[in-house]
Parts: sequence; structure tokens; C-alpha cells
Amino acid sequence: MGAQDNLTTVLAVVLGVAIGSGDLKAVALAGSAAGIAEAISMGGVLYTSTRAERDLAVAEEAPTSTPLKEPAVAAVVTFLAALLAAAIPLAPFLFLSVRPATIAAAVLSVTALFGLGAWTGRITGRRPWRDGLRFVAIGGLAALAAALVGAALRVDSV
Repeated sequence: MGAQDNLTTVLAVVLGVAIGSGDLKAVALAGSAAGIAEAISMGGVLYTSTRAERDLAVAEEAPTSTPLKEPAVAAVVTFLAALLAAAIPLAPFLFLSVRPATIAAAVLSVTALFGLGAWTGRITGRRPWRDGLRFVAIGGLAALAAALVGAALRVDSV
């Protein structure tokens, strides 16, 4: 969840800011800030939700057939997955000018979203291509919305 969420969020931020400002430094700043904040947030959410799940099981004294996750481990794994995913749409901006980097970020991110979705489908026993397309549709919708905001609110770069 952390990887899909941060990949989608950072792609949307990067596209919106790239289209809206055309400023490479603004894209890097906004994308990096969003990626780090989202990774911390997702790690924190997984920590608190996993902890609540464990506390509920203990309070109800309900045996569970599946082992409960360690909250700290869930938080760290989610944080790292989200941070790694954030790097995918940001990486092209380290090497390319804004326009080609924007295109590369979109292509790399859509490819990664499809791969992540297909992998999730394989693990859960669903059709990998269907889950891959579902992840692409979600990420694509967010990216399109942010791109439209960037185009509508376009500002001159300073």
C-alpha cells in the first residue's frame, strides 16, 4: 500500500508542478517533500493500525489463525517501500530537463504501477494483468487530475 500510494502521490505532484511551473527546482522540491512526508505518514499509519489490531486481539482475548504483524516492522517496511516508490517519478528530473523528465516520469511510474499491481494480483491469486491495470487506472486518474490543475493554474517560473 505504501509503495502504490507514494508512487501515485509523487507522480501526481511531479506532473502537476512540472506542467504548472516548468521549473525543475520546484518539481524536485515539491516531489521530494511530498515523497518524504507521505513515506513517514504511511509508516505511521501502518504502525498505529497494526498496533490497534494487536491491542484489539489482546483485549478480546481472541485467538487468531494468522500471526499478527509487529507494528515497528510494518512501519519500517512501509516507510522504505513508500520512499523507494517516491524515487521512481523523481529520478528523471535528476538527469533530464523538465519536458523529457515529465514524460519519462509518467512512463516509468505507469510501468511501475502496472508491475506492482500485477505482483499484488499474483500474490493474492487474482489475475495479475487486471490488478496491474487497476493500479494504472488509479495512478493515472490522480496524475491526470494533478496535470489538469497544473495546466489550469499555470504560473511563470521565477
